[in-house]
Amino acid sequence: MSEPKQAAFEGWAIVEIFGHQKAIGFVTTEAYGSAVLFRVDSPELPEREHALKRDSYLTVKEGEGLTKSKWFGAGSKVKREAVQASSQLIGPGAIYRLVPCTETVAREALEELIPRPLILLEEKKEATPLLPGEAQDRTFACCGGNPEDGHRGGCEEEFDEEQEQDETLADS
Repeated sequence: MSEPKQAAFEGWAIVEIFGHQKAIGFVTTEAYGSAVLFRVDSPELPEREHALKRDSYLTVKEGEGLTKSKWFGAGSKVKREAVQASSQLIGPGAIYRLVPCTETVAREALEELIPRPLILLEEKKEATPLLPGEAQDRTFACCGGNPEDGHRGGCEEEFDEEQEQDETLADS
């Protein structure tokens, strides 16, 4: 009596893993004895220059190892660093969802979802404010910090940040 043949998957896919992680690439099924795993081979992403499709915060270098996060408008030119090809073996119990797709869709998802440092090449002068009436410069005048990172150390307003948030919530 022969054993039933086990199904196998082979193709491009976005694999969503428990813990809010994703693996994107060419997926194959591999058996190691009685264990079956999904192998996800992600292709190399070469260094490339492009224009931002939407307004974004970027971290830019400001001399001797200092960095600053700043709001940049769509159309600003940036360079993405290269990412080496990689492979992952994932157990079926760790997978929340496997979404088969074309190679083009998988590569676009890799470009968007794989975090890579962006290097600013040319700033578009007019960034769109996040909200109507919001100033384009999203840094605090007191210390140069921003809403995402908070006030910089030593700033007199640093200790009032939680109180300020509570007051804002109370006003709404």
